[in-house]
Amino acid sequence: MPMIELSRSDDVATIRDLSIETFTQTFAALNTPEDMDKYVADHLSPDVIRREIDDPDSTFLVATVDGAPAGYMKVNVGDAQTEKMTHGHMEVQRLYLLKAFKRHGLGTGLMRAAFDMARAQGKTRIWLGVWEHNDPAIAFYERFGFTRIGSHDFVLGEDRQTDLLMEAVVPAQE
Repeated sequence: MPMIELSRSDDVATIRDLSIETFTQTFAALNTPEDMDKYVADHLSPDVIRREIDDPDSTFLVATVDGAPAGYMKVNVGDAQTEKMTHGHMEVQRLYLLKAFKRHGLGTGLMRAAFDMARAQGKTRIWLGVWEHNDPAIAFYERFGFTRIGSHDFVLGEDRQTDLLMEAVVPAQE
């Protein structure tokens, strides 16, 4: 049975393993091994994941199926956001699923949880960055009302790429 739960402080290994596996499944075929390795070393090390989990302005949710990790989402508010946004914004920094669990409703469940969290915290907008060439993810976000509001650079290893910035209004009630 699928479940979505808040991560705990002892979930570093689970989140790191999920982060590396999902990121690799999603982007390895489109980037060099050197750039992938550098990104993983710089951004998905145990120390980095520990700091992110311990940051009070960041929250990780882990999706499981029959008790096995299937994906995760990281949301940020305040100073943890990767771009300067207003107090009324929440960022979905990462939303990844293992390939075997895509198109089974887990991504929808995680995104709904993001909207619920934003609403509970009095946020009026959710924003995110998505690689300009990740058409399936862009279409997924558009189904939730996200529209393009700009772009920013995303550096993967030594490769400077462009992420689209997208934003959605948080409805008062679902």
